[in-house]
Amino acid sequence: MQQSVLLIDGHSILNRAFYGLPDLTNAKGQHTGAVYGFLNIMFRIIDMENPDYLVVAFDKKAPTFRHKMFVEYKGTRKGMPDELREQVPLMKEVLEAMNIEIMSMEGYEADDLLGTIGNKFAKEGFKVNILSGDKDLLQLVTDKITILLPKTAKGKSTLEICTPKWVEENFDLEPKQIIDLKGLMGDTADNIPGIPGIGIKTATKLLKEYGTVENVLDHVDEIKGKKVKEACIEFHDQGLMSKTLATIMTDAPIEIDEAKAKVTNFYTEKAFELFKELQFKNLYNRFDNNNTTET
Repeated sequence: MQQSVLLIDGHSILNRAFYGLPDLTNAKGQHTGAVYGFLNIMFRIIDMENPDYLVVAFDKKAPTFRHKMFVEYKGTRKGMPDELREQVPLMKEVLEAMNIEIMSMEGYEADDLLGTIGNKFAKEGFKVNILSGDKDLLQLVTDKITILLPKTAKGKSTLEICTPKWVEENFDLEPKQIIDLKGLMGDTADNIPGIPGIGIKTATKLLKEYGTVENVLDHVDEIKGKKVKEACIEFHDQGLMSKTLATIMTDAPIEIDEAKAKVTNFYTEKAFELFKELQFKNLYNRFDNNNTTET
């Protein structure tokens, strides 16, 4: 039977949980809503997929190689609210108590670690699921790597299972072309400039015809539409840089200890004590239904 691995985009899911739930606090006045929401999302996927391996990746505060390439990268993002920021170390403490492997690396984003580790597991024959609210990761989708994308519609939480077919049906492009799409149209969320004047419709049309950013720029003389053609000529280098900024690494210099990533027992005595301190009463039954251990 094929083994599976679940990789979680830590900050993405924690951020989604923070904005998707009321501001919960425990008796000490400690903010807990994001951690509670994260755990609920994680448990839902664990119950659904029953992974053999589990890793959560977090970003580091230090600038990445993308910031060195383009100093304005992600420069328009607002700072993290204090109520969320204080829950990041708490989230890591809970995960560690549950024997869940955490990874992060200075100079690289969590996306790069997810791409690298996901690629490694996929090459070894694993079924790989990556849980993230970030559509940038759709570029990683293959027949062995699926992106699990949480969504909220009409007040209900759903989960998009993003396969190659799903990407093609929703974007009319292959998964790897999501990189080229951002290279041409940019991304306001990450402050990737792209080529001014090119939106999603024009970018998709160009990529359907030419395949990649490089090929679009190499055939600029064939492009119909004076404004688009002039923009491609003027912002040639910016388009190439934008594609590089949008590309998730699959060969970052990080190693994963598969023994530590292997799922053992989440329901430890230490985790139960933390859950009680955080007053996650709705989750206590998970410990009742499992053999709580000391480690």
